[in-house]
Amino acid sequence: MTNAMTNITTNFIDLFKEDQFLLGDLTDFFIGDRIGEGCSRSVYEYRIDPRFVVKIDRTNLFNNVAEWDIWHSLKDGPYGKFLAPCLSISSCGRVMMQRRTRPVKFDQLPSTIPNFFADTKLQNWGRIGKNIVCHDYANHAFYSGNFKLVKAKFRDDSIGLV
Repeated sequence: MTNAMTNITTNFIDLFKEDQFLLGDLTDFFIGDRIGEGCSRSVYEYRIDPRFVVKIDRTNLFNNVAEWDIWHSLKDGPYGKFLAPCLSISSCGRVMMQRRTRPVKFDQLPSTIPNFFADTKLQNWGRIGKNIVCHDYANHAFYSGNFKLVKAKFRDDSIGLV
């Protein structure tokens, strides 16, 4: 091994400490436009494949971890069809990749939804192909169990209950 080879590091934190612009370059390489923001997370287009989004948790609320857990618990059962798929999550859960949805209108929303959804606003739902799914299900009652379909009561943040 040559001397040049002994100076190579695999610790990314050290790389970023040595060159603060590297983190910006790396982020710009993968992260596209910001397409949404909530009280705890920012959502960006995934530059490599715009069929996906990157959700960045700006808090310690573990909202990405909650969605990841719910998705993997329900994806193969009858309630999985209501959820936007989660593709990948970082080791500490602050960054997650999820399937991107397209906006929907009230008349396209399902009439019944699982009772664990706690934040049933239009802005949390979207379309993937022909399917209408929830793409923000971090605010939930998932761990209460006893799931069932209930009549949906959606609201629009700009106008209230509809």
